[in-house]
Amino acid sequence: MSIDSNKMGKGVAKGEKKKETPFKRSLQRRKEFLLMTHDSANERARQLPVPSQHQLVSYVTQQTQALVPAVRRRGKPATLTTLHLCLGIVLCGLEGFGSQLALWRRLCLEPMGPFAPVHVVDQAVYNRLARAAGAMRAFFEPVSGVLSEQLVGLEDRRLAPWAAEVLALDESTLDAVGRWLPELRALLPGDPGLLAGRISALFDLRRQQWVRVELWQEAVANCKLQARLLLEGLQVGTLLLFDRGYLSFPWFDELTERGLWWISRYANHASLEVRHVLYQGDGVIDAIVWLGKYRADRAKYPVRLVQFSSQGHLHRYLTNVLDPYQLPLAEVARLYARRWDIELAFDVLKEHLHVSQLWSAKWEVVQVQIWAGLLLAQLFHGLQVQLAAQEGVEPFDVSIDLLVELLPPLLQRGIAPLSTLGRLGRELGLIRPSTRIQVQTPFVDATWITPAPPEALRPRDTVRYAQRKCARGPTTKQAG
Repeated sequence: MSIDSNKMGKGVAKGEKKKETPFKRSLQRRKEFLLMTHDSANERARQLPVPSQHQLVSYVTQQTQALVPAVRRRGKPATLTTLHLCLGIVLCGLEGFGSQLALWRRLCLEPMGPFAPVHVVDQAVYNRLARAAGAMRAFFEPVSGVLSEQLVGLEDRRLAPWAAEVLALDESTLDAVGRWLPELRALLPGDPGLLAGRISALFDLRRQQWVRVELWQEAVANCKLQARLLLEGLQVGTLLLFDRGYLSFPWFDELTERGLWWISRYANHASLEVRHVLYQGDGVIDAIVWLGKYRADRAKYPVRLVQFSSQGHLHRYLTNVLDPYQLPLAEVARLYARRWDIELAFDVLKEHLHVSQLWSAKWEVVQVQIWAGLLLAQLFHGLQVQLAAQEGVEPFDVSIDLLVELLPPLLQRGIAPLSTLGRLGRELGLIRPSTRIQVQTPFVDATWITPAPPEALRPRDTVRYAQRKCARGPTTKQAG
């Protein structure tokens, strides 16, 4: 049985093209998410230490104490210490960041934990912000490690139980900055040089936590070049989910050689050669293929093509999980739909935590604000998972945008958030059925599948990569 790859998409109604950038509209108005609901709630609820505002201040103080040099520098001690500044940035982020002036006024007027108000000019705060990026990153990483340990037992192990981890890989471009700096004044509106930068990240779908994050000053660059940094040290057997923006034959082969599983979307321009048909019928195709059928561009390792139509839309996926019994067709669609979790996490960061409202056009200050926002996002995602487990619902039945809105007033008043939100959550609309849409997949019985012979699974003898879009290019500036 043969398949013509050029005709596989014909005869299926094409849906309206949708941009994958989730930041054009607010989360409340977007009902078209192609996502899956979970099957059942995790019954093992366990208390996470969600702090009061006083506890939050104490925790930030303890964690950032390691950032203070053990040996005092010569000269007059700093009026505004790194510890005090980091604490102020995090508390400002908890209230939506506001502006640099708001941070300065807060430092001047309000005591914070062990720190009394300081009398400094606003320019002194601006100067310190430009040197605080390393301190904020050094604070984000240990806090993330602590939260990851506390979420052990609450992760959703139903997601690809055969995988070591399930991570979504993606990046997000930051919004344009104002033309405040002399080097930006000559740029026209819409120029890519006005974009503040990019965030490349891995997001843990089981724990709903950011795992690895890298910041890049270049807003327009090849996403696969920086993605390699995020792969270093990943466990063999980790499952990666990414969109077709990462489609590249050498990239796919590299992931397979690293022992990493992956699922992505199929792009129509990619040619292929069918090696074996696992199942075909009623518009469904499940086959082992070699990517690239021309001599100029050929991938090394075979991959699996899964295709079906649902409600007039054609769904086509690629994966290096070649065993259809290990990863059935329905699970391919379900897992890839969960890739949108990282898009929602970016949305929380940029819209609900207001990281898109940048304090400055200076790259050094932009980094400070992003790391502070990521730290707060970790706390809110952790609370979402814990509240869901406590109330016997799925994490996405807890509205993260309302959680960001309701939590700060409770902390300011010293009210325990978990018990209060659990008691009033349904009445307030915080806990409600998720609006995530299920992808309807056709039924394929396991007995209908024709197992692939060994020769269909072997790598190609000759490999050639045309247009090496993921080869090493010019050095890009990474956040320090």
